[in-house]
Amino acid sequence: MKSQDIKNEIDRLKAQFEGVDESKLNVLDALINQAAHETIYLKKLNAQAMETGLVKVHPDDNTVQKVLPVSNEINRHAASLTNIIDKLCKHLNIDDEEGDGLDEYE
Repeated sequence: MKSQDIKNEIDRLKAQFEGVDESKLNVLDALINQAAHETIYLKKLNAQAMETGLVKVHPDDNTVQKVLPVSNEINRHAASLTNIIDKLCKHLNIDDEEGDGLDEYE
């Protein structure tokens, strides 16, 4: 991974949290950095999957299939990134724009 790609992703993520208390961002800096790494790594895995596919199919019998390791890695890193972003949003008090419409009843 190129360090410039990671830095750009960190900057992009921090821009998403513009207006959030700077001290909160500093505390969560490690999560933001990890989210950037996961994002860049996931992009590379997806590019690889576009070249190799996610499943290897036997040339003579298309019912014989084997999941390629890249498929599992994509799932693992996507879940990790989702978890990190969820934690960041919760700790930075970022509300879901849609919400459930019940805020006034709490």
